[in-house]
Amino acid sequence: MHLLEGRHHIVVPCSPGVAPFLTRELRALKMPIIEERSTSITTKGDFASALKLNLNLRTGQRVLWRLASFKASDPDQLYEKLMPLAWEEMVAADGYFSVTSVVDNPTIRDNRFANLRVKDAIVDRIRRICGRRPDSGPRRDRLVFYLFWQQDDVKIYLDTSGPTLAQRDYRLDPGKAPLRETLAAALIMASGWNGSKNFINPMCGSGTLAIEAALIAQKRIPGLLRQEYSFQSLAGFKNMELLEMRAAAAREARPDRKIRLIASDIDPAMIKVAKENAVRAEVADVIEFITCDFAETPIPEGGGVLLCNPEYGHRLGDVEELRLTYRRLGDFLKKSATGYEAFIFSGNRSLLKEVGLRADRRWSFDNGGIACDLDAFPLYKGSREKK
Repeated sequence: MHLLEGRHHIVVPCSPGVAPFLTRELRALKMPIIEERSTSITTKGDFASALKLNLNLRTGQRVLWRLASFKASDPDQLYEKLMPLAWEEMVAADGYFSVTSVVDNPTIRDNRFANLRVKDAIVDRIRRICGRRPDSGPRRDRLVFYLFWQQDDVKIYLDTSGPTLAQRDYRLDPGKAPLRETLAAALIMASGWNGSKNFINPMCGSGTLAIEAALIAQKRIPGLLRQEYSFQSLAGFKNMELLEMRAAAAREARPDRKIRLIASDIDPAMIKVAKENAVRAEVADVIEFITCDFAETPIPEGGGVLLCNPEYGHRLGDVEELRLTYRRLGDFLKKSATGYEAFIFSGNRSLLKEVGLRADRRWSFDNGGIACDLDAFPLYKGSREKK
C-alpha cells in the first residue's frame, strides 16, 4: 500500500498551554482524539484529513503524518528498517528533503548521526529504484521527515506543513515583540469570543490579536492566506484537491459582521504596520485601527471582550515604569469597560497585581520561552452579586 494511503496517526504539536484549544478545534473538525499531551494531540485520518488540518487549524504548529513505527536498537537496525519503505512514492528522484529528529537512544551521542542514517536509507532506496538520488540538507522549505527515537521505539513522520502553521503569510513586519499567530488564536478561544460581540484590542502592536479575531469573526480559515505547504513538494502531488478545499472554505466565509473590532496603539508606526498586515490578511475593512493612548480607546455599547497584551518588562520597557502602566490599565477597565469581560496576557505576575482587579479565571501559556498568564476580569455593570 502507498505510504500516503489508508488511515494513519496524525500528530499535531502545539505550544504549552494550547493543547485544550487544539483539542477543541480537532473535535469541531470531526477528528478523533487518540492521545492528548501537554504539547501535542494525536488524531487519526486519511491524507485528505492531513490537508484539511493544515488549512483549518488556528492553534496547531504543524501536521505530522506517521509513516511507520518499529523497533530499532542501533543505527544499523534503524537503516535496515527504513530501507524497505517506498520512499520513491514521496520523494522525487531529482527532489529535495531534510531530516530532523528527537532521539533518546544509548547508541546515539549526536542527533545528526541519526539524521544521517535516515537520509542514507532514503537516498539509497531511491537510487536503487530510480537510478538517481535526491538532494538533502538543512533547509525545511520542501519535504521534511521527523524521526522520533526513544530507546528502541522508532516513529517516522512526514511533516506535511513545512514552516510552522503560525506563519499565516500576512505578517511581514512582526513588530518589536511579536505574539505568534497560533498563540493569539488560542488566547481568543480562551476568552470565549466567537464573533458575536464587540472585540477591543488596546496596545495592539502589529495587530495579530485583532487580525486573528477578524478571521474568526468572518470564519476565514488560515489556509485561505497561506500559499505553500510541504505536502505540495510530494512526488506527483496535484493541487486540485487543495484548490477545492480552499474554494469550499471561501464559500463558508462570512464577510459581513455587525459587531465592532477596534485596535488601538499609541505608536503611529505600529498602527501603520498593523494596517498593512490586516490588508494582507484581507480583513482591513473589518478592523477599526486608532492611534491613541490605550486609555482613550473607544468602548462601544453592547459589551464583548477586551483583550490586550501589554509589555512584560523582560525585553521591552522598564518594570518600574510599567507598574504605572498596569495601574492605569486597571483604572481604564473599571472606568470605561463595564459590561465587558477583560483579558490581560502578561509574562509578569507582579505587574498583573498592579491592575487592582481580581481575576476569576487564569490560563497559563508559553510565549517565546516566557511563562505567561491570561487573566480574566469580568467588568459587571452594577454589583457582582446581581450578575
